[in-house]
Amino acid sequence: MFEYISGKLTVKKIDYVAIDVNGLAYKINISLKTFEKIDKIGDIEKLYIYTNVKEDDISLYGFKTQNERELFKALVSISGVGPKLAIAILSTFNLKEIIDIVTENESKIFTRVPGLGIKKAQKIILDLKDKVKKLDIIETIEENSNILNGKLITAEISTSHIISMKEDLKLALESLGYTNTDVSKWITDNELGKIKNISDAIKIILQKIQKK
Repeated sequence: MFEYISGKLTVKKIDYVAIDVNGLAYKINISLKTFEKIDKIGDIEKLYIYTNVKEDDISLYGFKTQNERELFKALVSISGVGPKLAIAILSTFNLKEIIDIVTENESKIFTRVPGLGIKKAQKIILDLKDKVKKLDIIETIEENSNILNGKLITAEISTSHIISMKEDLKLALESLGYTNTDVSKWITDNELGKIKNISDAIKIILQKIQKK
C-alpha cells in the first residue's frame, strides 16, 4: 500500500512513532534499531513501510532502511512468525548480526529473543538462508557501523536522563515480551551513564537475564 511515508515526526516512542503528512498523522510501529536511527521530534522523517492487513486491523510498520524492511517481510512470511516476533528479533539484533547468525547457523543465539524457542529458531534460520543473500551487503555494513559509532559517551549523564532511560528500557523490555521487569535490578546507574544507545543497554540486561 505504501512504499514510504515522509513527513514531520510528531510522536517518538520506543515501539512506535507518528509522522504528520499534511495534517494526517500516521501511527507507525518500529523496531528498537529504527528508534535509534530516527531524528528528533519536529524534524522531517522518512520510513519505509510494510502494511500488515488483518480482518479487524490494518497496522503500519516502519523501517529506516529498505534492508530492515526486507528482512521483516522475510520473517513474517515464515509460518509461526508474526509481526510482534519479527519486531522483537529486529530489536534484539542488528542486520549484520542476523546475517551472521543465519549464515553460521547459530540457532542458540537466536533464542535470546523472548518467545523464540530452539525449534522455531532453527526453522527461521533455514527459511532465511537464501533470503539474506539478497540484502544489500554494503548498505548492511554501513548500517552496522553507524550503530557502533560513538556508542560510549564520557560526559556525565543527568539524573533525569537516567530516569528517562530506565523508563524507555522498561517499555522496550515489555515490547520484547518481558513484563514487570525491574530495570534497576539488571543495570546500574553507572552503567547507564556510559551507554548512549538503548539497544546496548538492552543487550546488557538480556545477557544478565539469560545467565540467571
